[in-house]
Amino acid sequence: MKNSTFLNRGLPPLFGLAVLLAAWQLVAGFYNPVVLPSPVDVLRALADLAVGGQLWEQGRLSIIRGLAGFALAVACGLPLGLLIGLNPFVAGLFRPLVVVLQVIPLVSWLLLALIWIGFSKVPVFVVFVTTFPLIVINTIQGVWSVDRQLLQMAAVFRITKSRVIREVYLPQVAPYLMAGISAAMGTTWKAVAMAELFSVQKGIGAGMAVARMNLNTAALLAWTLFLVCLGLLADWLVAQLMLGKRKM
Repeated sequence: MKNSTFLNRGLPPLFGLAVLLAAWQLVAGFYNPVVLPSPVDVLRALADLAVGGQLWEQGRLSIIRGLAGFALAVACGLPLGLLIGLNPFVAGLFRPLVVVLQVIPLVSWLLLALIWIGFSKVPVFVVFVTTFPLIVINTIQGVWSVDRQLLQMAAVFRITKSRVIREVYLPQVAPYLMAGISAAMGTTWKAVAMAELFSVQKGIGAGMAVARMNLNTAALLAWTLFLVCLGLLADWLVAQLMLGKRKM
């Protein structure tokens, strides 16, 4: 049964990836490596970055900045989302602001942060403002989707408000919050790399800027590959967390 599952689900993606790499290798043969390096060149550049220690040092800084901005967004977004979902007055006050924050382009935040707070804090700030609305909006949707019959039952038995929030709202908000966290995680790595590109001397984005200036396209793609792996790993960890919660 397990072999059959692997053949049906595991083999097609691997075959598709192999075809993609083969096509890339073939097309790269017609171009200068500055324009399009081959997959082998990219893997060699990735290995050089790893052996030289740049991959781990720059990656560590980007991960710290990304997680700091993301954690701040969750810490501020969850309570605000609960307040907006539970209180119509707070919703009228803050929901338009959250929507405005969501639609402001990333590049606008980046340029404004360079003016407002200086260069070193820009990556954390940009990650925060781009992931914060995702956490708030998903939390609001979770609150609004709570089973009304459970709330009516809690009212009949005069359950305290704090207990209703803890035992009724939070368990039903959790799946929506996890969906928001998953989306925010994907945004985090794009935002931190973009911010580092223009604001700091170290980090994945800074490494990409150096590769661009040196016309080292293989190193640029190696950094991109590292970012993709980082995003996939974070997505997998969130999925495992969601799976663990369902089994509880």
